[in-house]
Amino acid sequence: MSTTQLSPDRDDIAREIETLILQRVARASQKQLSIAMGSGFSETTVSRWNDGEYQKWAKALSFLGLRVVPESAVVVTAEYLSALETMARIGLKAEKKRPGPLGWD
Repeated sequence: MSTTQLSPDRDDIAREIETLILQRVARASQKQLSIAMGSGFSETTVSRWNDGEYQKWAKALSFLGLRVVPESAVVVTAEYLSALETMARIGLKAEKKRPGPLGWD
């Protein structure tokens, strides 16, 4: 892999990041984003970011192993998710083996 290319997986992640950024910028508007950024960031400056700036940052974040997620997202590690799946599987097996109703269910 050359230093200018990302692996296919990282490239997909970079596209996801860029897409999310562009969607959020469109939702908020370039004007609102420029105001939020403070002085030195005109609406024109923010508009120019559409010409590859978001893509560059998305690739950098992907290369660094970082993701951009919505504020409402709950992010857990793969190990945590695997443990949760294991506990769910054990619970389902136990439920299937349980003898009929106990009368107080």
